[in-house]
Amino acid sequence: MKRILTLVIVMLFGLKGFSQNQQKIIDSLKRELLKPEKDSIKAKIYGDLTWYYASISTDSALIYGKKAMVLAEKLHDSTFLAQTISDNGVVYYLKGDYETSEKLFRKSLKIRNLQKDSAGVASLNFKIGNIFSKKALLDSAMVYYLKALDFYEKKEAVVVANSLKSNIGTIYMTLKNYNKALEYFNENIEFFKNSDQQEFLGNALVNKATVYLYKKDTVQAIFNLKKGIEASEMANAYPTLGSAYNNLGTIYNNKKDFQQAKKYILKSIEIREKANLKTELESSKLTLAGIYNELGEFKKSKPLLLQNLKVFEKEELLDKLLLTYLQLIPVFAYEAKPDSVSFYTNKYIKTQEVYAQENMQTITSELETKYQTEKKEREILAQRANIAEKELNINRKNTQIIGLVILAVVLSFLGYLLYNQQKLKHIQLKKESELKEALIKIETQNKLQEQRLRISRDLHDNIGAQLTFIISSIDNLQYGFKINNEKLTNKLSNISAFTKETIYELRDTIWAMNKSKISFEDLQVRTSNFVDKANSISKDTNFEFILDRSITNQTVLTSIQGMNIYRIIQEAVNNSLKYSEAKNIKVAFKKLENTLQISITDDGKGFDIETVEMGNGLNNIKKRAHDISAIININSKLEEGTSIQLLFSLA
Repeated sequence: MKRILTLVIVMLFGLKGFSQNQQKIIDSLKRELLKPEKDSIKAKIYGDLTWYYASISTDSALIYGKKAMVLAEKLHDSTFLAQTISDNGVVYYLKGDYETSEKLFRKSLKIRNLQKDSAGVASLNFKIGNIFSKKALLDSAMVYYLKALDFYEKKEAVVVANSLKSNIGTIYMTLKNYNKALEYFNENIEFFKNSDQQEFLGNALVNKATVYLYKKDTVQAIFNLKKGIEASEMANAYPTLGSAYNNLGTIYNNKKDFQQAKKYILKSIEIREKANLKTELESSKLTLAGIYNELGEFKKSKPLLLQNLKVFEKEELLDKLLLTYLQLIPVFAYEAKPDSVSFYTNKYIKTQEVYAQENMQTITSELETKYQTEKKEREILAQRANIAEKELNINRKNTQIIGLVILAVVLSFLGYLLYNQQKLKHIQLKKESELKEALIKIETQNKLQEQRLRISRDLHDNIGAQLTFIISSIDNLQYGFKINNEKLTNKLSNISAFTKETIYELRDTIWAMNKSKISFEDLQVRTSNFVDKANSISKDTNFEFILDRSITNQTVLTSIQGMNIYRIIQEAVNNSLKYSEAKNIKVAFKKLENTLQISITDDGKGFDIETVEMGNGLNNIKKRAHDISAIININSKLEEGTSIQLLFSLA
């Protein structure tokens, strides 16, 4: 099943969809800024603008948020500073920059702890829990949620407490404890329905739908998503609406109902653009690109995927990058661009390796954090035990020490077993991924090879046959009729010769197309045959073909590289025959470390490289060299001959 988006309730963030009221408030606050006010009043206005802009334009929110922080520090108002830092953290959260958001929340938390502001601490614990949930660090998320829940239940803040329970239900869902998750979500739905909390009701219904999706009950999932949409539309809850429509599109995509899927994904994109939810918006566009690929509309999916690529590379979202690379492969296969297919296949494989390594590092880091936390707790317990042991007998002290040692050994052993289990799982996943990528690559190459063979057969059977018919017809005209017109006879002979030459060129093209790779032996034989043929036609010119013995037949080129090198040699030799009046033409192959050097030299009349007008021949040589990333050097002097040197990297 493709990835389904789950929501984390952001009740403490207090953000809803854009409304005309918010815009009026923003305009009013901006007018207040124009008045000469004290710094304390300006700081309050900047803070309010940060808050109201957060659901409309995160970039504008950050501009005012930073101004609010500067004034808060200038005023030495720690309470207001803690609030503005937290507000800025909310904005970065909405932008998808969870690292910066977490840093700001922790900075605010430090101030709230110094102030002993238990309500502010609980609010920040809730927010930090949301970040850990987004980063899939579920144990850490649960710790912070439970800290916040303890405070809100004691204060009987039922709305916030139920929001927290919804997030805890989301964690149980992620851990595949679906019955426990449904228990939390059903409790949420009942409470929010009775208290007319439409925004949170919609969120809970969408989360409940996601549980049914994991249970593969799409009927219940669709029913709850549509109910969630109804509630969210009443509250203008754009983040929830965007996720609900996205999940509906994903369901229909999995059911192969691509038209329905496209309709819902486009609706999700419209909402997320309106709410300025950039990361989620690109996620919806990626899903839409996948639908276009399924429908064979590769021209529509390509610009979406290339835009995804820029955003996900900038934000370093490896899981999204993997999906983007995977969708780009069939796009370039459709465009018959094997190099691009190979490039994105390799990018997918490398990114998969990095992603797996980062996952392992994350797991290791979390285990290390747990270990350090437990270690500190044990140290505290040991210190307390030492104080108590002064009043207790030595036997009890020894018993406690032995117990701690046994606990440490057991924890160490469990940690070792868990580490080994994760290591084996990582190795298995890596092998499965490599096998899957290899199969995809082979399948793509086979399809490209089948297409080459089909085109080459069509060229041979159709165009080749037609050219042969032309030659036969001209020969029949020459021998079947007594043509006394010498001019006409010469013209027919020239046409026949040109057609034969075209057939040879066609055979060369078919030869290259029939091969996915060209060995150096193939290239050598073709070049040698061409030189021998040229030698037999031009009796006044002596041809020489030199091959460096250090070049082995194991050197392999792609069909594009081999054909372009062969055409460059052909063009250079033909130019010498046509224009140089050379007596000697030499073609030499030489290997210099990882570079293949091919030189074509003649002792003809040459030309002035500075004044000569570049014709199609020389321009074609340069273009072909550029296409295979080779270096071409053309040197010539009047009456001293011409040298063309091609340098091609074999690395």
